[in-house]
Amino acid sequence: MLAVQSWLSFYSSNYVFVGERVPGLFYDENGAPTEALRQAEAAIEEGLKFKAESDQWKQQFPPCNSKWSSAGGSRFWCSKQRAFIVFLESAAKIDYM
Repeated sequence: MLAVQSWLSFYSSNYVFVGERVPGLFYDENGAPTEALRQAEAAIEEGLKFKAESDQWKQQFPPCNSKWSSAGGSRFWCSKQRAFIVFLESAAKIDYM
């Protein structure tokens, strides 16, 4: 749904609306929104909230990277911030007794 919202945002900011709304799934014969449109808008809002939470999580805990090639094999690395977090997570699991 976020892809649809992105397209709609681009379309409405770059093109001038001409004509009238055609009756269908999202608008009735009077041009009024239908329940399907309200559900789609709710799904978009939920998707935007989820994306914001995901972006915040990635900012707080950046992902690690991996690369594979036939010549060099596997390589795995993390940013310094992520490496510190991984260290803390590992240290928390160590049983010192």
